[in-house]
Amino acid sequence: MSIEKQVLLAGTKVMYPLVGLGTWKSPAGKTGEAVKAAVRAGYRMIDTANDYNNEHEIGQALKELFDAGEVKREELFIQSKLWNANHRPKNAEKDLHATLKDLQLDYLDAYLIHWPMACPALPDGSRHGIRESGAEPGLFSDERPGGGCWMFPLDNDGKYCSDNEQHYTTTWQWMETQVQKGLVRAIGVCNFNKRQLTELLNMATVPVSIVQNEIHPYYQQKDYIDFCKHNKVQVQAFSPLGSSDRPSCYRKDNDPPSVMENPVVTGIAAELGRTPAQVIIRWHVQRGVSCVPKSITPSRVEANYKVWDFELSREHMDKMSELNIGWHFLLWEDTSMHPNYPFRDELPPGHKPGKAPLATTTAS
Repeated sequence: MSIEKQVLLAGTKVMYPLVGLGTWKSPAGKTGEAVKAAVRAGYRMIDTANDYNNEHEIGQALKELFDAGEVKREELFIQSKLWNANHRPKNAEKDLHATLKDLQLDYLDAYLIHWPMACPALPDGSRHGIRESGAEPGLFSDERPGGGCWMFPLDNDGKYCSDNEQHYTTTWQWMETQVQKGLVRAIGVCNFNKRQLTELLNMATVPVSIVQNEIHPYYQQKDYIDFCKHNKVQVQAFSPLGSSDRPSCYRKDNDPPSVMENPVVTGIAAELGRTPAQVIIRWHVQRGVSCVPKSITPSRVEANYKVWDFELSREHMDKMSELNIGWHFLLWEDTSMHPNYPFRDELPPGHKPGKAPLATTTAS
């Protein structure tokens, strides 16, 4: 099975790489080198977000690559996301311009609504939250640089603040205007459930080009993927390897063993002379799902892209399908007070949001 490394996003003229470098949880001082290693290894997509607190480092790495003539801007697909605190149009503009400034770019290839709910966010949407304001939890009453707020604003009880009056449909309308302005080439969403995605598909005047959700062998989302394919929306997997380095706030005592240590995965890897990560990434692209595996180790970054010269057999794919157990680690239950929280059906009866963790973007 021969698979092209890039596909055309439906309804656009934008070519879209199927495998990119993820940067969630990539720490300061390491992210830039990972980006340079990725581009040199052949990656043409970098996935990031303002709240990852590393866009400025990615921007510097890109500048160095451009200045050295190693790659041209038009050869790369740079994707970022609109943060929850900035769903109101007056704040969304500040979010996008902060990202462009940090990345040292004139435009983005894709811009996604990070979550459907404006939470964490100030209840009245009166202040924006960008990296320079503080990409971490902090009291909403704190005055931050530039008149903003912490990106994860907390009330006096240590719980996330929530802008319950803001709806993602209004945010989407603003997103469409950024395509018309030429600041963004394609737009999409993350962490939207099927009902929420359907609502956007029914109203969109600019295509919903990409949906990025948690997808890996333990959480395969076949029905959701089939729905997206039918509606010509490209599905992208974050944490495609199962995120064994996820922050402690997303770990539970009953979590399954690491996907990459699963005997089915390691068995296929041994049979083919590949790494477990390569097997999983190849499984994604053979399903028609793009993915953004994260690593800050240059040798692993390079190895993760070497998935184009082998294929998984039908038997291999069937074995991988049997690993699905519906394990969804990034529920972010502490934001479930918002009416647009997407995973309410997966919460236990009577669940009440707790206090916010002190860190959400770095691994334990």
